[in-house]
Amino acid sequence: MKKIEKKQEIKASLLEDMLSFITYTANRDSDILAFMGQYQKAEPECRPGILEHLRACMDGKEYPNPYAGSYHYTTSDVSVCGDILDDYLRNLAAAKGDPAAISECVRKTVCRINALNEKCDQYLIDTWRRERLCSFINAAAEQAGLTPKDDHTFQYRMW
Repeated sequence: MKKIEKKQEIKASLLEDMLSFITYTANRDSDILAFMGQYQKAEPECRPGILEHLRACMDGKEYPNPYAGSYHYTTSDVSVCGDILDDYLRNLAAAKGDPAAISECVRKTVCRINALNEKCDQYLIDTWRRERLCSFINAAAEQAGLTPKDDHTFQYRMW
């Protein structure tokens, strides 16, 4: 039971990190700079709207998230990643220690994550998340019955 709880804890930590990158917390100073940058890069016809948002931000009024639209993935994408990892753990349990079946679980999971990361323009899995995700996948595969080695995911992953 402890191993399952630990896997769920590691998975939750991975997903929480992904969400933290796209979760907006208002910060007037940073947001003013963001609106100013948008204004400088905007087409002339878009500038009046940006100025309204900038003025609202400066006056302490409600304003939209200045970073909206610049994120490369969504909370839905993070949820899909969580589903992929849940499926992986279920499929490992169903493999019942068969190394070929476990290897196939790793391959399918990594391919699904490849597709999701591709959909997110390669922004979902950064270097730090890659290391944590590989560690999660490898540890679970080895606990399920694969012989320990450097990285079971390497030959399949594109991240």
